Amino acid sequence: MKNNIEKIKEYLGESADELLTHTCKTIASDQLTLPGPDYLDKVFGNSDRNVQVLKSLASIHDHGRLGGTGYL
Repeated sequence: MKNNIEKIKEYLGESADELLTHTCKTIASDQLTLPGPDYLDKVFGNSDRNVQVLKSLASIHDHGRLGGTGYL
């Protein structure tokens, strides 16, 4: 039975090694906002968006199986 990495390489085909070993040189890791329960506050907290828009965004982010995780 193949392990997960072998399956992923099989799906990716010829470009598997390039894709799996890629290192981004254009965006520094300290510029990323990682998903989490406080994602909306970090990203939209200082914006000039309407309160209703922020409530709607929070509703979307807090809904479903991944609700409250920062992922949609």
